[in-house]
Amino acid sequence: MAIIRKTQSLECARARRAANNNYQRLMKTLVGKLEKLHSVYDTKVYLIVERNGRMRECVSVDCTGKPWLRPDQQTLVS
Repeated sequence: MAIIRKTQSLECARARRAANNNYQRLMKTLVGKLEKLHSVYDTKVYLIVERNGRMRECVSVDCTGKPWLRPDQQTLVS
């Protein structure tokens, strides 16, 4: 019985590690593509990602080198 539980916990840990690795790889790719979108097409980019209670933000910069400010709710809705 204990061997089965240990095997199940190892499988669960492997699956969790694989999911985290996939998430990290996808986020790295996405942020790279957003940076390219900003630099090539001169667009303003603001990305908010929430996973497991953690927020990650990716913000483009304006021509002065300052980060572009977060749009307010009114701008996002309209």
